[in-house]
Amino acid sequence: MFDIAKTAATNPETKPKQAQIWVRIMAYLSQVMNSVAESYDEAEAMEYLENLERMIREAKGDSEQSQTA
Repeated sequence: MFDIAKTAATNPETKPKQAQIWVRIMAYLSQVMNSVAESYDEAEAMEYLENLERMIREAKGDSEQSQTA
């Protein structure tokens, strides 16, 4: 997931607003990895991952809409 976000954030075709969203996802993913490493709670980890997946879907949707506009 981190690689997907990094690739999207550093893509020269990515608009600044989109890059900002992808960097936010990278930061959130880092927080999630840190939290999971400190105290593994499967239910909480699943909640974090679901939130990350939602954020990535939204970012990809915004990116696709920007390219067609």
